[in-house]
Order: sequence, then structure tokens, then C-alpha cells
Amino acid sequence: MPSRRLAIAAVLWLAVLTIVPACVAAPDGSLTTWHVSPSGDDAAAGTVDKPFATLERARDEARARRALGATPTIVLATGIHRRTGPLELDARDSGLVIRGPRDRSARLHAGRPIDRGAMRPVADAAMRDRLAESARAHVVAIELRAAGCGPCATPPVAYNDGGGLPELFWNDAPLPLARWPNEGHAVMERVLDRGEWTGPREKRRGGTFIAPSGESGDWRPHRWRIDEGAWLEGFWRVPWDPWTVRIAALDPAARSLTHAAAIGGGIGSKYAPKGALGDGKEPWCAVNLLEEIDRPGEWCLHLPTQTIYLWPLADGAGDLVIADRTEPLLRLRDASRVRIEWLTIEGGLGHGVEVSGGEDALVAGCLLRNLGGSGTVVTGGRRHAVRSCDFRTLGAAGIILGGGDRLTLEPCGHEAINNDVSDVGRRRKTWAAAIHVGTPHGQFATGAAVGCRVAHNFLHDLPHAAVLYGGNDNVFELNDVRRVATASADVGAFYTRQDWTSRGNLLRHNLVVDCPRANAFYIDDGDSGDRVEENIVVRAACGPFIGGGHDNVVRHNVVVDCPVGIHMDCRGITRGYATNPAYRKQIESMRPDVAPWRDRYPGMGRLLAADLDADGVVGAPHGNVIEHNLTIGCGKGVRLQGKPPELRDNTIDGNVDIPGNASPFADAAAGDFRLDRRSAAVARLPAFPDIPAASIGLEQDEYRPHAAAHP
Repeated sequence: MPSRRLAIAAVLWLAVLTIVPACVAAPDGSLTTWHVSPSGDDAAAGTVDKPFATLERARDEARARRALGATPTIVLATGIHRRTGPLELDARDSGLVIRGPRDRSARLHAGRPIDRGAMRPVADAAMRDRLAESARAHVVAIELRAAGCGPCATPPVAYNDGGGLPELFWNDAPLPLARWPNEGHAVMERVLDRGEWTGPREKRRGGTFIAPSGESGDWRPHRWRIDEGAWLEGFWRVPWDPWTVRIAALDPAARSLTHAAAIGGGIGSKYAPKGALGDGKEPWCAVNLLEEIDRPGEWCLHLPTQTIYLWPLADGAGDLVIADRTEPLLRLRDASRVRIEWLTIEGGLGHGVEVSGGEDALVAGCLLRNLGGSGTVVTGGRRHAVRSCDFRTLGAAGIILGGGDRLTLEPCGHEAINNDVSDVGRRRKTWAAAIHVGTPHGQFATGAAVGCRVAHNFLHDLPHAAVLYGGNDNVFELNDVRRVATASADVGAFYTRQDWTSRGNLLRHNLVVDCPRANAFYIDDGDSGDRVEENIVVRAACGPFIGGGHDNVVRHNVVVDCPVGIHMDCRGITRGYATNPAYRKQIESMRPDVAPWRDRYPGMGRLLAADLDADGVVGAPHGNVIEHNLTIGCGKGVRLQGKPPELRDNTIDGNVDIPGNASPFADAAAGDFRLDRRSAAVARLPAFPDIPAASIGLEQDEYRPHAAAHP
């Protein structure tokens, strides 16, 4: 009995230490847990009763005491912890834990609150007259200087990332820039001049197009003052590359608008009929115009006077915050074993958390929202993880992972696990996915990605892709993806492109649902060497899609109710991939004839051979395997585009296509995508493996106590 009492006492004592961290002490009796409160004092003791005011004060105390034996911990109290710059952590902070209450009520906030006294009536009669008549009695003026903000530089002539404009938040919800039209887009009725985008800079010019009149016959642009700067945002040529471009000229008589900068490839849809300058459907809108403030919540920044004009929301109650600081809120450089737990991180124009170098950092259980940049960016180092966080209302991407050594194929071991990501890409509307792994073509400069794992994430309601990836030996599994490409097209839920050396990536046990404008797994423009296995796709543009690449394996996937189930084409022939210097340079830079590349990816060196052909057809795809897939209710089960000699060096075998609407699932309407072995569809492939559908998506863990079902 005494030993049992001692054991119970020990458990109770450990519980006390956990519940009351202020009592934790180093061997010499000094504290190793410090408390920070918005109402604290940096001259205080840093205890729960006498907390510090700033994270820097607690960090410095932790640095001074960390050699005393215990893991240092900083506990943030509920409330808004205002940040004027990033909390900088480095190797001296290794082992540090920073946490808030489990309800994430401790908020690191980089925004500047705007006092009501800074909101003044519009005194300038000329400015008031430019407002819509319905707005004049409501709009207020806020000078940036009065709000404590520095001057905002004029945006570039053309930009695709927000142009440096600040953001406004009312009660933690973003307020929309004034725009026309308020919803949706106008179209380019007709392109008059595509512009000149090549040659000497002085000879380049923007394109000109006719803008339609409204239903009343009114030509809206005649109201706009372009001499002060007016910008148009649109998908001018392709549905994955929006640009915001300043207006150089407008002609009310011709109803024409001219860009002040050239768009690469010129304006007018790439997919217009041959000989046409456009298709008359290219979407665009006007942004940040004083004349277009016509409903509550809208605002613009008048650049010449550095004044915000805002129509406050109807109830008038709430807190107004401006986000203009471009640095991250937390920056870890060469810091190891740091844990950031249960915080809300918000309110800046930059990233939430940046991690570079170091090992085993963890960002867990946090809410990252209302940021102009990305949520969490990891570059370099080893075994960093982003776990069970929620990402909302971000200007760029959700999570970015990069690390490892592509030449040696040494993995970094980074992970993005059990995160819920939506509403990203608000400022950079494309190439800003929920998750990036070794993003190709230098987007966000993440560099290499070798050996990352992305699993159990819920990625939904996204303007472009869910996952953009490149690099080697990365694993994407058990992710639930819904409603992507809501503002773009010709993209994938999982998307990679233009790299013969981006090999060894495994995409398995993922669910992609309701993505009609996106291919589920898009291996685009010759990308090669990936495995797409045992995934479920329902209502997408296509399931797995191989765009002219080599050595890809597509096996045991279920694709339901898509126009095309699985696609492979020979685009490398007409586009000259086999002789493209950029593609060949990729291979040469990885040295495919020596270890480890020679052993890991045998046969890759064949891509350098001068006779890369099929029966004399240079650039034909080879080595792809499409086998034992099940397509149901698709317009075309497996679509192969190319002549037989161009496709002969690939394996297409054992695929089953079933027309109609025979469901292979236990109860898809109720969200149960487990395969029903009793269904006639699944019976056609008796050896088809069990896809662990019940394990796909969010799961419960210590940082996510409730994993809700996904509508």
C-alpha cells in the first residue's frame, strides 16, 4: 500500500507541474517557465502573477537560464500581443517552448489598430463628389500617417501579389478593396492590339481592348481618374496567370482601355480560335478605385494623398485594423527543437512563421490567419513539422516546405500533417497553393525538396491548386481535397510540371472531390517518374493526367463521374522536350550516371540519348504504366492522345471502365468513400486493394481534439 500511495502522489505531483508551469524550476531553484501578458511589465518577475510584457524579455531570460537543466517554456496569456517586428529565435533558443492556452486565445498580432478618432468625414469636396452618390454620407477618410503607418509606395505598373497595398480587417474579417464589378468579372469584348512583349524594352507596349457597356448603356470606365493611378486585374491570356496592370489610356468614344505594361504572350486568350486576337470572354475587373466604393465594407487607398477612404460596415461596431508590416511574426534561424503551440498568428502583410536551418522545430495547434504572405515557410534544416494547424485568409500559400539535397538525395524529413487549409491565395491568386513542396520554377524561392511528407490534411476552397510539388522522394498521402481551382483553370489538385528529374514522388490514398476545373493529379509538361496509386477521385476534370512525361506509374485508382478518367498524351513531340536545352540541363546537373541517381532512378540517363524516340518519333513518352484502374461514369475511361507508334513504349493494361452511375462506395452521399466489395464495379477487379478511405483527412491528436467531418 505505501508504494501505491507514493505512485499516486508522484502522478499528482506531475499533474501539478503540468497545470501550474510557473512552479517549474531549475535545479538551483530558478524559474524555467516565464509568463507574458499584454498587461504585463518587463520589469516584473515573469511569473504567472507578475508576467512580462514582451516575448523578447521572456526569450532573453530563457537564454540566460537555459543552461540550468530544464526545458525553458514561455506561456502567453489570453489577449492580443501586439508585434512591431518578428520575434527572432536562433541556436541560443534551441529547446524553447512557446505556447498559449489551448483555445488559441493568445494572439500574436502585427496589425495596427485604427482609433475611431482617425476616421474623419470626407472634407475635400472634389473627393466627395467622386464618390458614388449612395456612398457620400457614409465614407470616412483615414490618413495613413494618423493611423501610425508609413507611406505606401505606388504599386508597380504590373503586379500579381497585392502590389504592396495594405489590408484592412474589421472584427478580424478582411474588408474588400473597392472594385468593379462588385461580383464576378467583366470581359474583354474584343482585343484591338495584343501589345508588344518582346524585344527592346523601349519598344514594348501594353495591349488595348474594348470594354463592354453595362445593361443601361453606361460605359463604366468613363468615371475613373486614371491620372492618379487605376489598375485592372484579370486573366488576360491564360487561366493560371492573373496580372494587375495599370491603365495607360482610356477612350470613351471607342470604349477602349490600354494597358501601361505588356503581358507575356500578349492579351487575348491563348485558346482563342486560330487567327483571332481573343475569345471575348477573358475576365477582368477594376480595383482600388475611389469611384467604385458603393457598398458597406469597401475601401480604397488614394495614393496621391496617402488616405484610406472607407465605407464602414452598417452596424458601426467593431475594431478596425490595418496590416502593412511585411516581416514575419516569428522567425527561427538555426534553432532546434523549438515548439510553437496553440497560438493565433495574424495581422501582417508578411508570413506568419519562417523556419530556416536547425532541426526538429514544431508549429502545432496554431491558427494562422489574416496574413498577406504565407502561413508557415520552412526552408532548409531537418525534420521540421507543421502539425494540426488551421490556415485561413492568407494572401499567398498555406504551408511551404523545402529542404534536403537533390544531388545526393539526402532527405530533409519535413512534414505537414493534419492541417486544415482554406482561403489562401487572396493576393497571389495562382501559384499560391494550400501546400508547396519544393515549388517548381522558383515560386517563393523554397529551393529543393527531398523526403518531405504531406499527410492527413484537409485542403479545400482554394483559388488554384491544393498541392504544388517538385523535387524527389516526397510522399503525399491520406489528404482530403475539395473544391479547388475556384478562380483559375488548367491546373491540378496535385500539380507538378516541367522537370525530368523530379522523380520518386508518391501520391497515394488521397481523396479528391468536386474539382470540376482541375485535374486531380496533374503531371504536366513532361514531368516524370512519379507514382499515383490507390487514390479516389470524384467529379473532377480528370483523374491522373500525364502530360508528355516518362516513367510515371498510375495504378489502382478509382475515378468516378469525370469527363475523362485517366489521360496520357504525346505533347513532348510537338513541343520538342527531347531537344529542349532546359530539360537536358536538368538531367545533366543531377549526374544520372553516378550514384545515388544511377541506382535510385535507373534508366533516367536514357533521356539524354540522341535517339530518344519511338520508331523514329523524337520526344515520345516512354516507360509510363497505367494499369488496373477503375473508372466509373466517365466520358472516357482512359484517353490516349497520340499515334500508336508514339505510344508503344508504355504499358496500358487491366483497366476497367464502367459506364453509368454504378457507385463503388459504401455511402458516398454520407461521406463514406470506402469501397463496397459487394458492388458490381469493384467485383470487376477482385484483386483491387482496399483503399483506407476511413483514414483519409483530419485525425484526432493532442493538438486537434476534434476532427470534424468534411462537407
